[in-house]
Amino acid sequence: MNTYYLKARIYPVILSVIPILIIGVLFSVTFKNYYQTIGGLGLSTVLFFLFSQLGRDRGKRIEKNLWEKWGGAPSTQILRLHDKQLNSLTKKEYHKIMNSLVDIETTPTEELEIDFPNECDEIYAAWVKYLIGKTRDTKKFNLLFSENINYGFRRNSLGLKSFAIIVISILIIGVLGVNYLNYGAINIKDMNTLIATGILIIPLLYWVLIVNENWVKIPAIAYAERLMESIEEIKNERTTMGIVHSTPRDARTP
Repeated sequence: MNTYYLKARIYPVILSVIPILIIGVLFSVTFKNYYQTIGGLGLSTVLFFLFSQLGRDRGKRIEKNLWEKWGGAPSTQILRLHDKQLNSLTKKEYHKIMNSLVDIETTPTEELEIDFPNECDEIYAAWVKYLIGKTRDTKKFNLLFSENINYGFRRNSLGLKSFAIIVISILIIGVLGVNYLNYGAINIKDMNTLIATGILIIPLLYWVLIVNENWVKIPAIAYAERLMESIEEIKNERTTMGIVHSTPRDARTP
């Protein structure tokens, strides 16, 4: 299991289902035996893999909507000449380098971005795809890889947000329901109920207050910035090799 798969796909799933495990252990001694049996059969691994795929799919599904709200993929936005996230002189240098590395006839200008925004974005997407292909060495580009993991974790977490909130809400209702059945009314002094409710409220606050679009956007922008920083190094490598490479015009990355 590689680092990206574990941190970006499995961790969000664990955070979304761990309240179930905690409440199960708290209220049932035999729950541990059931879980050990499931684990022994290898079913827990299968379930985590399944949920990781569902989390990834939901994350990718919301990604398109996020980018539309943000005005495009962050890595495309940051290359636009009218975007102010990068210093204008630095950005012009990046454009010059990318024009030399990727064989595309049209050179974007501020005027072209206004008149033909989609066409310019296609060029920027091609540049981004080229950069991604040249930065797959996770040790050499470790900062870029770290930001990609951060983005994947937060995006997939946002995709699982509604599921996690529903699970925790059902558990809280269940805890209070058991308390009511035991005492004929809600007994706020019952220690198990207090502990269980407190345990569930903490992750509920995390999912409600922290996991949101802005939380996802932070590493998305950071990833785009790290990707741009790789341009100089890639240029030096290509200059040393004496090779100019072209690439297709499509991309799907933050």
